[in-house]
Amino acid sequence: MEITEQETALISFLEFRYKILKKIGEGAFSTVFLVEDILEKEYNKNLYVVKAITRTTAPNRIIEELKFLKELEGKNNVIPILGCHRMEDQVCAIFPYFEGIDFREFLRNVKLEEIKDYIYNLLLALKHCHAHKIIHRDIKPSNFLYNPSLKKGLLIDFGLAQREKEEKRREIIFEDKSNIKTPSLLFFNSSISRIVPPPGYYIEDGRPQMKAHRAGTRGYRAPEVLFRSLRQSCKIDIWSAGVIFLILCTKQYPFFNSIDELDGLGEIATIFGHEAMRKVAKYYERIYKSNLTTVPNDSIPFERIITSLNPELNLCEDGYDLLYKMLELNGDKRISAEEALNHPFFINYKTM
Repeated sequence: MEITEQETALISFLEFRYKILKKIGEGAFSTVFLVEDILEKEYNKNLYVVKAITRTTAPNRIIEELKFLKELEGKNNVIPILGCHRMEDQVCAIFPYFEGIDFREFLRNVKLEEIKDYIYNLLLALKHCHAHKIIHRDIKPSNFLYNPSLKKGLLIDFGLAQREKEEKRREIIFEDKSNIKTPSLLFFNSSISRIVPPPGYYIEDGRPQMKAHRAGTRGYRAPEVLFRSLRQSCKIDIWSAGVIFLILCTKQYPFFNSIDELDGLGEIATIFGHEAMRKVAKYYERIYKSNLTTVPNDSIPFERIITSLNPELNLCEDGYDLLYKMLELNGDKRISAEEALNHPFFINYKTM
């Protein structure tokens, strides 16, 4: 990635210690650089990552991210934070450099045992986070650096992370929203359109919308997030990990390609069917209505989806069982990270 003068200026106050080698990532909340520690060359371990947090990021959000990283102590596949520097309103966090494989390259020739290694490592990180009541909220391939040679991964980017709170089901705040919904465009490009005909669009719930957290990346958001439910827990990370599991099994990346909440619900409905969507919507105190005549009433089995999209993969019965439990529509019934690590699918692994 090309580095602009403006981006270089973000960490210019660290030039006494670090030399920028290249930009390795950027997003709405930060720019990430690979740097060389010019004071630490004798041991040949002088490569680090500097995350320059966007100046417009709310101070409390920055504090939360740094606090969570410190609390997690870089254990169990969570990236360790080595230090933090601040110059006026610019904050930079320092991390070790970990070389992970490009996910698309990994996906191209991935085998069952490699899928198992990847998901196991990701679940280890999630178990650690969830034990501390920390919801990552943005689980996706680019936020889990994985090295297949080392069979190790590191969970990164806690910029959207939040502390899990006790449910207060009756304390609901409403905001008015328009009941207008235009037809989906991106849905027709999703992987599941290869299995069933593309649908139409959703009829939005006409009731006032609940104010709820919607952070995360499209295609990886759990149903309770898409329904804007207040009942969101650490289990939303498990859904996202389940989507990655499905991607690895089908070799379809991305698998879900929705543009907003309603398109996301439409894609999920195409797999799980109207009846299951109605039940989970009711559970989350929402109303599910749809004009998607091509969506079946019952679900499409993952066995059919995976064998249709990736017939070479011979996923065992235990693998399918874990996938179903990770992609359970009801977050309260969804398997936990700890339970998943003890699942028979990982019978030959030793849980940390």
